[in-house]
Amino acid sequence: MGAKILVYALATLILATIHLAEAQQKIYRVGVLMLGGPGIPEMKGLRDGLKEAGYIEGKNLILDFPAKETNDELVPIAKAYIEKKFDVIVAMGATAPLIASELTREIPIVFVGASDPIGSGLVKSVARPETNVTGVARATDVELQGKRLEVFKEAVPTLRRVAVLYNARGENPGHAKSLALLQKVAPSLGLKIVEQPIKSTADVDRVLPLVSRDNTDGVFVICSGIFRASFKKIGAVAIQKKLASTGCGLQHVTELGFLLAYGADSYRIGHRGAWYVDRILKGTKPKDLPVEAPTYFEFIINLKVAKQIGLTIPPNVLARADKVIK
Repeated sequence: MGAKILVYALATLILATIHLAEAQQKIYRVGVLMLGGPGIPEMKGLRDGLKEAGYIEGKNLILDFPAKETNDELVPIAKAYIEKKFDVIVAMGATAPLIASELTREIPIVFVGASDPIGSGLVKSVARPETNVTGVARATDVELQGKRLEVFKEAVPTLRRVAVLYNARGENPGHAKSLALLQKVAPSLGLKIVEQPIKSTADVDRVLPLVSRDNTDGVFVICSGIFRASFKKIGAVAIQKKLASTGCGLQHVTELGFLLAYGADSYRIGHRGAWYVDRILKGTKPKDLPVEAPTYFEFIINLKVAKQIGLTIPPNVLARADKVIK
């Protein structure tokens, strides 16, 4: 009888220990600053990466990601994360990291797709950030604008005048650098850049009716969250007016009606961002995690759009595409 009581007591003790361990399991809180919904590629990559690293939402991870459409809406969210002392803030895009870094120097910030992190003051250097901020940058994104314009011209040999829509609010130096680079590269390609400064969604609605075959051969959008709510409209108007178009993200071709895109894989950038979050949650300081830039790029052509605007893509350009949508 005594042996049975001992076995029962031991079993009870083991179960109690397991329950205590579960009760004491650390629940990490990660807040995400982003424009758009949970379906954007960067967010999908982040969630998949965190899951693969062993973080289960609702069990050992609280992942907060309210979807917003303007950068101004991100400020109160960032302040709430700071007030509640979240473990990590993930800031997606070009402006969100700047908002977060201006509000806290204590909570670790992982940027996903930041533009020019050194020039914007987010980090001291790529090798050693020396701040509470690090992550995966689109550090090459400014330089990529020249490549995008070159690919645009190759895909559309008749291209001469390009309407460039860009964020003119001055909140990120990368936008001005991108425009300057396009202006520098355009003459060597036989192109003329027609600047279309955008400061709001209303500006997009004002500019689009003015863009036509009479003054433009193509539409080029410099990546910025300010266009997020208008990308689909821009793609639709370009098709309606028989204009070639290129956006800054790969999903713009597959989902929003642009002719082509050349850029980094946004899903992979988000997935790599999860690696940074994991390292920080395990104790590594952001200042000791070097900034990375994407190494995988894709060139995608939408032949359905080409057909709608009456364009024939040169065979040698089609052969170079990583993906062709038919």
